[in-house]
Amino acid sequence: MKAALQVQPDIPSVVRRTECRLCGSTDLICSVPLAQVPIASPNVGKIEDYSGGRLDQIVAPLDNYLCGSCGLNQLVHVVDPSLIYRDYLYRTSVSMGLSDHFKDLANGVVETLQLPVGSFVVEFGSNDGTLLRHFKNAGMKVQGIDPAQAIASEATAAAIPTIADFFSESIAKQIVADSGEADVIVSNNAMANIDSLDQILNGVRALLKADGVFVFETQYALDVFEKFLLDVIYHEHISTFSVKPVVEAFARYGLEVFDAQRIPTKGGSIRFWVQHKDGGRIRSPEVMRLIRLEHEAGLYDPAYHEQFAAKVLNLKQQVHAIAEAAQHSGRLIAGYGTSVGCAALIHQLELEQWLDCLYDDTPFKSVIEGPGYRLPVHKGENLSTQNPAIVFVLAWRYAKPIMAKQKSYLKSGGRFIVPLPDLSVLSGCA
Repeated sequence: MKAALQVQPDIPSVVRRTECRLCGSTDLICSVPLAQVPIASPNVGKIEDYSGGRLDQIVAPLDNYLCGSCGLNQLVHVVDPSLIYRDYLYRTSVSMGLSDHFKDLANGVVETLQLPVGSFVVEFGSNDGTLLRHFKNAGMKVQGIDPAQAIASEATAAAIPTIADFFSESIAKQIVADSGEADVIVSNNAMANIDSLDQILNGVRALLKADGVFVFETQYALDVFEKFLLDVIYHEHISTFSVKPVVEAFARYGLEVFDAQRIPTKGGSIRFWVQHKDGGRIRSPEVMRLIRLEHEAGLYDPAYHEQFAAKVLNLKQQVHAIAEAAQHSGRLIAGYGTSVGCAALIHQLELEQWLDCLYDDTPFKSVIEGPGYRLPVHKGENLSTQNPAIVFVLAWRYAKPIMAKQKSYLKSGGRFIVPLPDLSVLSGCA
């Protein structure tokens, strides 16, 4: 499929799609209008674009579009992936609980597919090799592909061979020529970040053995809408997948989804199991059950999306009222969390006008900047001594462990505001 992209002359390093990246339809409906956010997130190490401009000062639309033909939820404004991923900072190993999840995944794939020792496992978007290391520990031969050059180099030096590039059909053919076809291809939280899906699916088809399996996990659109996962929508996540469009699109590439499983990671994700057409495995009834569930929920109805947009507006009004009241105290107003999702929430809730600083236990950067604001980042251990009036827990999934570390702040009268999935105010008196 040839991508239909139009250059946006007023937004450097950004192009705008006119066709669905999965099915090619031009029937794209702006279903959830959202605030514009900087095209460079805290995950990006180099913030200058090719013309020397600062990427954290350049914003682009983050509106969610629904494909009226296949039903894929997607962003149409696409940031040059080289600018995001060549100097990427995020490493899988820093995410709480993710390594354990990957260990369970690797063990589950080996057990479910009854992989013999020495089977060849390839992962694209392999980052620091955390998942592949679990496969290697189970006796598998492994190969990673990741465009982050420094991270790929570190993974290779740590005995997880990693090609420092974007996965594509040509890379797939290179791997086949060098190492043979893959028994298993895995991809975790990477499919949502890729614009050229035709390259991915042609690459999977070229690399996968006749009886091989492609397993990938990604954010699940139904969970995003049902659980109000506003913070997973940002310029790195340009697609939010659901079962119906994936099944239909993959079939056009000679690939068949034979199972799909909802999983709790990142607030609500889905794991797809894919084989070549007529690959020998019987399709699980769960695939059609989930498609029915998506239709029954209204996932492909623009009216369903309007409810999400209304919730965003209501939440914004609530947090502004809390911030305005706290401002009268004369004390700091802070946020907790500096991940890409946290940075996106600052813009979606228009908190940049209220925040004085940010806290994080494992920050990538000492300052988070955007158009008109510059927020210093402090280690979480400093929270009790600086004693802000309120702290918006942008990293809301980790609210409990954050609060467990901050008992002294709570005892001194501090308050945590947890915006998602439902707004709650937590204090030492709670």
